[in-house]
Amino acid sequence: MNRSHRSILSRLDDAVRWTGIPGRVADAMSDDPSVDRKHQPLRWVPLVLIAVSCFQLAVCLIWPQIMDRFSLAAVVSIMPGIVISIATGVLIIYTHGPLGKPSREDDEREAALRKDSFLFCLGLLAGLNGLGQPILLIMSHWQNWPTGHSAFVVICALILNATLLGTLPTLYASWSFRRLPKE
Repeated sequence: MNRSHRSILSRLDDAVRWTGIPGRVADAMSDDPSVDRKHQPLRWVPLVLIAVSCFQLAVCLIWPQIMDRFSLAAVVSIMPGIVISIATGVLIIYTHGPLGKPSREDDEREAALRKDSFLFCLGLLAGLNGLGQPILLIMSHWQNWPTGHSAFVVICALILNATLLGTLPTLYASWSFRRLPKE
């Protein structure tokens, strides 16, 4: 008799629970280490790549005698190694997307997070380049940088831009992606 007095919504809830889908969703969204996931958000790899690129630009700006102390051949031999390692890391991160999986597997929440991460990245890059390029121009004019040093700084800034473009969406998405506790 108790079954006949239940509302239609209560019966629909029972039907959904019977399929097992709520349990699957809870498992997929939890941080429980026992859950086996194919896709994990990357948190520390983008930070390492950004730190290496920022360090490279800082060395170019702080130490302008790098072209005098080292021969051009030494600088040219060191730069490709750094560029290749950063490019490889960015390419690995960028091919998997900000969430670590292809976009065709996204639900609505993940699609919104993916969109927000790219918008954040492009907005931040626009702001940094809008401020950074005039500052670099003023610094090169006031300090009378030689052409070689100016080119070296521009290349380091370009490497930093490429690194930020490839890693910021992943960094933003991985730190914004909220997991639910396993119940």
